[in-house]
Amino acid sequence: MIRHIVFLKNQGLLNQDDHAEVVREVKSQLELLPAIIPGIDFFEVHHVLPIDALSPDLVIVSEFADMDALKAYLFHPAHLAFVEWNKNKCPKLAAADSLF
Repeated sequence: MIRHIVFLKNQGLLNQDDHAEVVREVKSQLELLPAIIPGIDFFEVHHVLPIDALSPDLVIVSEFADMDALKAYLFHPAHLAFVEWNKNKCPKLAAADSLF
């Protein structure tokens, strides 16, 4: 099994209400992906507790049977469309994959 973890952070200079709305919208869109993309064994999106200004806003924890399933997810048209839609909202801050 492969665990895929991604941290997302809003890069815009938004007031607190607008920032929260963008983050909620991104989370909502992410949560649609498991119903669209086959091969996802586990998928959760969480708000991150802000420790400081560098803290991410969201963390995605997903699991896949193997590297082929992860690659299928990463290159699936729905995932690529989300990445394009999200690029100016909460883009990827960091990502890591691990075997477990």
